[in-house]
Amino acid sequence: MTEHTNIPAIKGQNNLIAGAIASSADITRDRYISPDFMQLEADYVWAKVWNIGAWAAEIPGIGDYVVHQLGKDSILMVRQTDGGVKAFHNVCTHRGNRLVYGENGTTEKFACSYHGWQYELDGTLSYVQDADDFPLGNPCGVRNLAEIRCELWAGFVWYNMDVGCEPLDDFLGEVKEIFDRYDMDKMVRVGYQIAEIPCNWKSIHDNFCESYHLPTTHPELSEFFDDDYKNTIFELYDTGHNLMRMKGAVPSKRDDAPDHVNEPLAAELAEWGLDPADFEGRAGEARVELQAAKRALGPERKYDYFPKLLDEQLTDPFHCNLFPGTSITAQATVVGLQRAEPHPTDPNKCIYENWSMVAVGDGVVRVPNTPGDPRPVVEAERHEVIYGEASLGFIPDQDLRVASGQQLGFQSRGFEGAYLTGQESRVQQFHDRINECIRQGLAEES
Repeated sequence: MTEHTNIPAIKGQNNLIAGAIASSADITRDRYISPDFMQLEADYVWAKVWNIGAWAAEIPGIGDYVVHQLGKDSILMVRQTDGGVKAFHNVCTHRGNRLVYGENGTTEKFACSYHGWQYELDGTLSYVQDADDFPLGNPCGVRNLAEIRCELWAGFVWYNMDVGCEPLDDFLGEVKEIFDRYDMDKMVRVGYQIAEIPCNWKSIHDNFCESYHLPTTHPELSEFFDDDYKNTIFELYDTGHNLMRMKGAVPSKRDDAPDHVNEPLAAELAEWGLDPADFEGRAGEARVELQAAKRALGPERKYDYFPKLLDEQLTDPFHCNLFPGTSITAQATVVGLQRAEPHPTDPNKCIYENWSMVAVGDGVVRVPNTPGDPRPVVEAERHEVIYGEASLGFIPDQDLRVASGQQLGFQSRGFEGAYLTGQESRVQQFHDRINECIRQGLAEES
């Protein structure tokens, strides 16, 4: 078995228990419906943290660019001549016109549609009309695009609007060591959906920060892993991120026949050369042997990173919530990303995205046994979904239906505030971190 005690995320394998929450009195409805609170979050949370702007494979060549909208801020990310990526505020420095419209493209330089100012890929202002007519002097090389911090990690393009921010590695903390093992930067994004959802962004992230809802909202998932919180590992980090790991390839102890080899488990065992019949009546023992089978066959199937994975990572979903609004769920050969970000103007709405990345391996798609159809290994195009008219995925549909209904409940004067279980401690941590960011931001300005 692979030694894992050097990984802080699962060191000690502690479970949260009832009473772990100091107080939940501050999770009140105004946090989800107040325009004033929304503005505080924009100024002191979103503008101060590292955010994912793009999947790096979207911009493979020099001059390829992508635009990400975060609330009212538009961020332009472009591939440089040296292969790196730079990020800028998407605004002309002349008189504030939006510089680039649309979601992505390729260009040799950026030109403002208003007065024709032109910028090089590195943001340098290189041409203006009537350069000799500026009382303060020729702006070329001076009024360059406003650059913001940008780094690459795990196949994602990250940006931070706070020029004095901490390095990305420090922001990620323990999370980086866990997810570096998956070689996510070599995966292919096979699903990319985006939709406007009628709920506050925190409603969705709250949901990602607890598993208490699984038996009720996602009863189907009990066939794929043990969803009993007493057998689940939770970790809360000082960075504001958190981790949950349930044992995969193990039917839930809540099931009537937890020792029975159900259909999803049988399919996964067969996929990795094991006979499901050998485990009938002892399904709980299949997980360890499945780990060994994947360890043995992984390199043969061109999963070159398998030797780096912990035994647990070969079978268990590692679900990590990155502060403030991104969730990454990694399994041995597939990674899912979901995120919720604020609507530009309405606290009762948010922008939701659902990404699916898979390891190519030997070219044969081996999607874990989760509800949904396998996808071909090709980079997906952005698919805008009108919520309620098309599916965003079997499981996301269930979550978003709840979040939308919860937003209706927040309008009620009868809701006084959250009353949390011990296994919802990550929800409390999430809101405490928001409060901390706002308090710190206000203090720095006073």
